[in-house]
Amino acid sequence: MRLASLPLAVFLLGACGSAPPAAPPARVVPKAAPAQDVAAPARPRLPKEEVAVSFDRGLWRLEGTLTLPAREEGERVPAVVIVHGSGPMSRDGVMRGQIGLGFGFQIPVYQRLADALADRGYAVYRYDKRTCGTFNDCSDGGFTSVPYTLLEVEFATTEYVLDAEAALDAVAERPEIDPDRLFFAGHSEGGELVPVLLSDRPRVRAGVMLAPPFHTMTVVLEQQSERVRWSFTMAGQPERADAESRELLAAAQALRQIERGTHLGAPILGQPPGLWESWIELARRAPDLARKLDRPLLVLGGSYDYNVAPSEIESWAKWLDGSSRAPHRVRVLDCVTHALNCITQPDATRIKPDDIGRDISPEVLAEVSRFLDTHAARAKLTEARR
Repeated sequence: MRLASLPLAVFLLGACGSAPPAAPPARVVPKAAPAQDVAAPARPRLPKEEVAVSFDRGLWRLEGTLTLPAREEGERVPAVVIVHGSGPMSRDGVMRGQIGLGFGFQIPVYQRLADALADRGYAVYRYDKRTCGTFNDCSDGGFTSVPYTLLEVEFATTEYVLDAEAALDAVAERPEIDPDRLFFAGHSEGGELVPVLLSDRPRVRAGVMLAPPFHTMTVVLEQQSERVRWSFTMAGQPERADAESRELLAAAQALRQIERGTHLGAPILGQPPGLWESWIELARRAPDLARKLDRPLLVLGGSYDYNVAPSEIESWAKWLDGSSRAPHRVRVLDCVTHALNCITQPDATRIKPDDIGRDISPEVLAEVSRFLDTHAARAKLTEARR
């Protein structure tokens, strides 16, 4: 530090003598200027974007889209992997209605969910299910170029679990993703698989189960049979009500034969019995795995869901209420359908086209985002303390 000095003062006295020299004044040290905080240059802000991401799984190369939120350059963000419902679902999860109720339009459920969560700061990965490809044009019309003998092996539910885990691995390796803030969000059948996925992957922070069955599809098909009969009867189509109800009930009875080990091997709803058997086996495991988890689950269903009845969500609530290992949250949301949109008319016999929401219910998005925010923040705090 540089110091300033003053010249000594000299005092002249009478000629007859001189006084003792005066004590030199103390040196004055000027105060240093306050240090100026030098702000780090702001990192460039990157826009929200969609990136193609694919991964290999056995015979299949699965294609998908990673929706990245707006973020600072170099910032790592939390990520959610969406796990499909049953059937040949594309990455967008297009739904045109639910059992016994057509909407009159289609909703790309998974695309809308990804877009909404990206607006809240999450990267979201959605991919085409292995049952959705050029071999069947993503339709339920059959797997035309896949040999029947391969269906039970390649399209078993265990393969969907491994696909979801491979998808998570592909996302976690990307430089934009924080590998300590990973989540699964499953819908319908995919929701039922979330406890299995979290049990296999202890690094995943939490799981979201949207419209997940609690029981096996044997019970769910029996419930759907009753709902279809009621829906089409109320719509003035008794013949269709009877035909579709009988078809679902016959399928449920065939699944009971699978459970007892007495099924003779005929297709059930056009699918090989081995596909159903693998789903039943994992569905039986899911509740026990969920109760043993040390990480939280969010279980959401809707009062207007005809595919997975509200009673299934209530069964999850009773079951998980006995778990003290994690803060699970279970809710049945008013007006929400299997497609996660809302029907505002509470009387199902008076529904008009304008009553059917064309997007995901805001309450669903609020529940999911609050849950993710809570557990993403806890993960970041834990990491900061290490």
